[in-house]
Amino acid sequence: MLAPLRLFVLLWSLAVMAPTAHASTIGVVLPGSSLVFYQTLLKGIQQSALDHRVDLLIRNPSDGESLNTPNIQLRIIEYMVTQGVSGVVLAPEPLAGDTRVSVPVPLILVDRYSADYDGISTVYTDNFSAGRKAALSLVPVLKKGAKVAMLRLAPNVSSTVARESGFLSVARKEGWDVVIDTYVGYRPRDAEVLIAEVIKSYPGRLDAVFAPAEPIAYGALRVIETAAIGQRPRLVLFDWRPEFLDGLKKGIVHAAILQDPYRMGYLALASMVEALQGHPPPRTLFVDVVTVTPQNMNDPAIRSLLAKYTR
Repeated sequence: MLAPLRLFVLLWSLAVMAPTAHASTIGVVLPGSSLVFYQTLLKGIQQSALDHRVDLLIRNPSDGESLNTPNIQLRIIEYMVTQGVSGVVLAPEPLAGDTRVSVPVPLILVDRYSADYDGISTVYTDNFSAGRKAALSLVPVLKKGAKVAMLRLAPNVSSTVARESGFLSVARKEGWDVVIDTYVGYRPRDAEVLIAEVIKSYPGRLDAVFAPAEPIAYGALRVIETAAIGQRPRLVLFDWRPEFLDGLKKGIVHAAILQDPYRMGYLALASMVEALQGHPPPRTLFVDVVTVTPQNMNDPAIRSLLAKYTR
């Protein structure tokens, strides 16, 4: 729970920054704004809002603050409701407490499912299947007993937990030895330091590393590219940053599993408009992932997807 003074300052700041919403305004709350994934998600939301002729009231906490200060997203949503938004699109972070929250306006979840909120629809990736796809990219090149590192994000983020579980389901079936299985966090620079520590402390040679989210992928790439060419493990990463292209070209990145956050954002906002017009959207809308490798990175469809991530 936010301290009363801090909550007052937050809501006062929000009130200063935004005018009162009108009937065609939809609120948007993401976990942050610095990751390329969320920037691309927001671009999709904004284009959809433009196409559907609705206004947006966008307010995000600082990156990571949702995890460090539980329920801050909920406070922002409460503020938006007082400003008169007709619905809210939310990429949810975990709430403190066990009570499921009902927001008094339609709520659509995007990027991940959350049992904390009573949303009318969720637009996201089938993350368990996507984690399996990440591991399956390694099946042709890893033998039974291969030494693999699992670099985890956080235990309470449902999307990455599902990816990690999907990857491990294939690893166990294939008989790989997961010799590193640890949390490295969600801040890119901090994650990079921890990744360097855990990889360099492993006494043997790693065959593969799985990085299930953008901040971990960034740190893992920077660490692995400093190793001697013959000692580099195969890196399978999730999400995308323009910097990852060079890793693919050099063969440091074995495969990148790409979501389509632009499409997710576009569909989430479009679904909200439909709901407000009396057409309830499906409870679940899955957006497919794509496996990008050095072999297919120049395919037109792949280049089109990568272009959506351009800042």
